[in-house]
Amino acid sequence: MRLLLAMCLFAVFARDASADGWEITVTAGKVFPLYNQTFEYDPGTLAPPIPGATLEQRGVFTLDARGALALNFALARDLGRHVAVEARLDTADVTVDTIGARYRLRVNLPAPLPPLSTDVDLGTGTVDLERLRPISLNLKLQTGDRVRVSVSGGASWLPEFQFVVNQAIGANLSGLGRNISLDVARVALRAQAEPSASGQGRWGGNGGVALGVRAGRAVFVAEGRYFRFQKQTLQWGRAETAGVLPAIPEDLVRQIESRLEPVVFNPAFFHASLGVAVRF
Repeated sequence: MRLLLAMCLFAVFARDASADGWEITVTAGKVFPLYNQTFEYDPGTLAPPIPGATLEQRGVFTLDARGALALNFALARDLGRHVAVEARLDTADVTVDTIGARYRLRVNLPAPLPPLSTDVDLGTGTVDLERLRPISLNLKLQTGDRVRVSVSGGASWLPEFQFVVNQAIGANLSGLGRNISLDVARVALRAQAEPSASGQGRWGGNGGVALGVRAGRAVFVAEGRYFRFQKQTLQWGRAETAGVLPAIPEDLVRQIESRLEPVVFNPAFFHASLGVAVRF
C-alpha cells in the first residue's frame, strides 16, 4: 500500500512533464512456480507409544505445488512518449496437494497369541495457501503506437502469508483374527512465513515484457512477468485436531509436530496473462 501511495504522489508531482496521461491495466492468467515445487518433510525416527512395541515408517510427508490463477492490476503514469512509471498489485494463487505417511505399530503378545499391529495412516490432504500479493514500483519503457511493445521492472515487496496443511487421519487395528477400524479425524498444521535469518526478507524484484494492440483508448495486452524474492522461513505452529483422535495417532501427531524443522525456500514465480488497458 505504501508503494501505491508513493506512486500516486510521484505521478502528481510529475504532471508537468512531457506526458500523455494515465493507464490502468487489468490482466488474468496462469501462475508457474519456479522454486522447487515438491517439498518433503521427515520428522525422523519416532518413539513407539507403547513400551516394547516397534514402529515402522512408510513414506514421508510431501507437499506438491502447482500454479493456479493470476490476477493483476497496474496503474501507470506517462513521463514521456516512451517512458512511464508504474505501480502494480499482482496476485498469484498456488495449489498444493499433500501426500501423507503411514506408520505401522507392532506389539508382540505372549505366546500363543499372534502379534498385534495397527496402521496409522496420515493420508492425502489439502493445503489452504493464502494468495501471494506482491506490490511493485516499476520503470516502464515502451515503443510503438497501434502495436506496442513494453518492458518494465523494479522493486517488489511480498506481504506476510501463511498456509494450513489439512491432513486426514485414519487407523486400522489388525490382530487376533479380526480388523478394527479406529476413529477418523483431521489434523491442521499451520505454517507462517517469518523471515528471520541474515539474507532473508520480503523484498525482491520483478521484470516483464508485454505486447499491446491499441484500439482507441483501449489496449489489448499479452504479458509475461517474473518475480523473485528473498528467502522466506516457514515456521510450523501447533497441530490442531478436528474430531476424536485416538491415543496412538495423537501421540504420533504430537511427536511429528515437535520434530518438524522450519522450511526455507526462495519464492519465485512467472505468470503469463491476458487483459486490457484503458488510457485516459
